[in-house]
Amino acid sequence: MKKLIAFFVAGLLSTTLTFAQNDQGRSPEDRAQRQTEQLIKELNLSTEQAEKVKALSDDRMKQMQEMRANGARPDRQKMRELQENYEAKLKPVLTTEQWTKYEKIREEQRNRMRDRRPGGGN
Repeated sequence: MKKLIAFFVAGLLSTTLTFAQNDQGRSPEDRAQRQTEQLIKELNLSTEQAEKVKALSDDRMKQMQEMRANGARPDRQKMRELQENYEAKLKPVLTTEQWTKYEKIREEQRNRMRDRRPGGGN
């Protein structure tokens, strides 16, 4: 019985690690492309906007990868600054309506992340 439980736990652990590595293994370009595609869909971006957003996302994802390169957890303040810089460059690319929708999407993402934390973000 103990061997069966140990086998089950090992299988569960390896599956969890595989799923976690799928996103970690993506290149910065893949992540930027995925993010751009999501924004194209969510905000109904024009071709010109999509190109600008892709360039901003590429730059941001490369910077994020550099921050994670040493394997240590990135500094929260630096990550926050990177996000603020990205959004400062993104805002002029979007219309007022698109920016409002973007802010709403970001708030929903923050709430989902807060809910995932132990204790539900309380």
